[in-house]
Parts: sequence; C-alpha cells; structure tokens
Amino acid sequence: MKSRIKAVASVVIMSLAGCGHIVTLYPRGGGDQATGTLNDGSRNMSVTLKGITYTGKFVPGQTFGFGMGQTFGATPSFGTGMMVGNSNQSSALLVSTDGKSALRCELKVVAAIGGNGVCVDKENITYDMNIKSQ
Repeated sequence: MKSRIKAVASVVIMSLAGCGHIVTLYPRGGGDQATGTLNDGSRNMSVTLKGITYTGKFVPGQTFGFGMGQTFGATPSFGTGMMVGNSNQSSALLVSTDGKSALRCELKVVAAIGGNGVCVDKENITYDMNIKSQ
C-alpha cells in the first residue's frame, strides 16, 4: 500500500515539475515578437523581447464566492456557503536582466492545453500572449 502511494506521488510530482509551455508575445501595433517559456511546477516565466531577457514568477489568482439559499417544504431551511478555490487567472512581473525595465502580465493557463494573456511594457506597449503546451 505504501509503495503504491509513493509511486502515485512521484508521478504527480514529476508531471507537475515538467509542465512547460512556450510563450509568444505579439505587439498589438505591430513590431518585434517576443518568445519565452513558462513552467507550471516552479511558476518561473522568462521572455526575450528585442534582445533583452525578462524573468520572474507568475502568481496564480484565487477565486472567492459567497452564496445564500433557502429550501421550501415540510421543514423550510436557510443556509449560507462560501467557496474558495484556484482560478486559472495569474499575474507576473517580469524584470529585465539589467533591472531597468519590466513587463507586467496577466495570463490564464490550463496546464495540459496552454492559454493566453496580455503583457504591457514600460513604454505602455501592449502585447497579446499565446501560451502553448510543450
């Protein structure tokens, strides 16, 4: 039993550590594209734009919800509930290697599929992001 649990745990850990994605940024007004990588397991993200490499970690968002309900019948009742969970919406601050500029990104990633997002640089240029699973 213990060996089965260990085997399942190591498969899960290895699959999380290896969930990599290829990132491509497309400037909305035309111009140089950027390429990079994103890793779900370590939450590391790296993008190279115009010969400058930007790195950082993305932070997954949280979803919060609150609801109320009432049931009718022989014994009416009233209840409340709260839901907390992860959304696929994340954000990242990627800083250049020289520390003089940054990309601010919002992204949505589904591990097995990929995702999309938006980044803005210090000159306020907006880039649409395409994320593909490796």
